[in-house]
Amino acid sequence: MLKTVCAADITALDVTKQGSRVFVHAELIINAPLQHTYDALIDFNSFSEWSPRFSNSGYLGESADGRPQAQNDIAGCVLFFCKKVERVVLLTLDEPHYIGAEADPERSDVQFGLEQWWLEADGDTTRVTYRHEIEFEFWIPPVIGVWAMRHALHRDGMKAAKKVESMVP
Repeated sequence: MLKTVCAADITALDVTKQGSRVFVHAELIINAPLQHTYDALIDFNSFSEWSPRFSNSGYLGESADGRPQAQNDIAGCVLFFCKKVERVVLLTLDEPHYIGAEADPERSDVQFGLEQWWLEADGDTTRVTYRHEIEFEFWIPPVIGVWAMRHALHRDGMKAAKKVESMVP
């Protein structure tokens, strides 16, 4: 009997805006082992290979409190409004189950940003729960902005998940 291999799947994706904050919640299934998925998600040096939206990504060394720091710049457009967001994040890592990335507002184009990934093994696949709360330093159109972010996150999330799967030895 042949084993059926399921490709990456986004099982839930919700983007909402309350005031100036945007909230993202996503759930993904990635057809890759837990440790492999974790290693790929913390490889900030390779993010620019995953999507043309990412540039200038990589590790910056340790912060004063010893946490790893990383930078990743993200470019995107909503209709004719295009913006490049520069971010420096402080990482909290609990291998292989948790990744937290807290934006440093003094070195980022955001007033607040917290991304979190929870990873759980499910046989040979990995379930990923992703949450992101962000407050940009610039205006985001209320309805079309949320729609465009959801669309871009779905497209880029699937590309990233498939990239992780393709890297399995």
